[in-house]
Amino acid sequence: MSGGGDGGAELLALAPLRSAGLARASLALILCGAVLCATTLLSEGGLERFSFAYLWGFSFAWAIVLGSLFFVALQHVTRAVWSVVIRRVAEALAAPAGLLGVLFAPVLLLLLFTDHCAPFPWSNADLVRDDHVLQGKAPYLNVPFFVVRALFFFACWGGFAAFFVRQSLKQDAGGGAARTARMRRVAAPFLILFALTVTFASFDWLMSQDPHWYSTMYGVYVFAGMALAALAAITLAVLWLRARGLLGQGIVSDDHLYSLGGLLFAFTCFWAYIAFSQFMLVWYGNLPEETVYFARRGGAWLAVALLLVALRFALPFFLLLSRDAKRSPRRLVVTALIVLAGELLDLYWLIMPQLHEDGPRLGWQELGPPLFLAGALLLHVARFLGKHRPMAVGDPFLSKSCAFHL
Repeated sequence: MSGGGDGGAELLALAPLRSAGLARASLALILCGAVLCATTLLSEGGLERFSFAYLWGFSFAWAIVLGSLFFVALQHVTRAVWSVVIRRVAEALAAPAGLLGVLFAPVLLLLLFTDHCAPFPWSNADLVRDDHVLQGKAPYLNVPFFVVRALFFFACWGGFAAFFVRQSLKQDAGGGAARTARMRRVAAPFLILFALTVTFASFDWLMSQDPHWYSTMYGVYVFAGMALAALAAITLAVLWLRARGLLGQGIVSDDHLYSLGGLLFAFTCFWAYIAFSQFMLVWYGNLPEETVYFARRGGAWLAVALLLVALRFALPFFLLLSRDAKRSPRRLVVTALIVLAGELLDLYWLIMPQLHEDGPRLGWQELGPPLFLAGALLLHVARFLGKHRPMAVGDPFLSKSCAFHL
């Protein structure tokens, strides 16, 4: 199919995903993760390792879901046409935004009903009592205010995700132009709110693990990784659905893939720029209260940092450098998997040195939460695509998107 007019019937005939195997795989991940989590909690010192591992796994799920929501809003605010054929896939990955609040509950419960939550030293009243820096930050870094902020974040993200997804699904039944205009009007203010909430959430959930250290670039660094991970997940989902014939015959063209590959390449460079800028400013300033963060992630953690550079920048950069590479499904799959592995490693490098100062350690105790959370996210996406068409067939710009070429 080369244009929208001749393929309208084919677009309307697009069927939802029918894959019991994907649901079974999701449930297997959930069950395996739950068993490992329970075993960890019952082991000696298990609560501490579980809390760090759960924050690691949650941050990965959060990055993919929120990054996908950013992608959806960005397409509306820029009035992009090329992405209409793949936007529903991004909406499927953004739809679990409301679920994130439920998945974050274990962290909130540990803060509310234990002496302190291990990843957050400021939650330890005894430690705060003897630390004048933590006392100065106590008006912001305290459990009640932390919980209120988290609830506000999830309410914003869940509400806007529900709005964009609901409007897009209703558009399949009619009212295309009016609903598109409505989503475009909402997208711009949402992106402003998105920037603020993601920045403060990254301060709360990641940077506050070392409350003596701070970086004004930290929120942008987390966002860069988030956008990159979401693009990788969207690319993998699009290629998987395309290979199964669920996106029509020839509708998602090599030019659409090139645009996805171009975005992956651009955000790879953006992440590298932000990561280097943050490190360079700390290195150049050479202040003890700033360098301690990277000093802790050097030494025994240096190998992880070097691997992070390879997975986050070097490999994706050279794999996607040529024009043909951005149009190759096989090359895009390999690159997207590397990018997702890089996001997992990046979050591990951000979180785990607070627990394992003597060097990286990855045992079965750390695997339970990521498996459980990945399964929960995958199950939600599978059910969404099992109920709804994988393409926004009611969008008034769909025919132009189908005919898109570079």
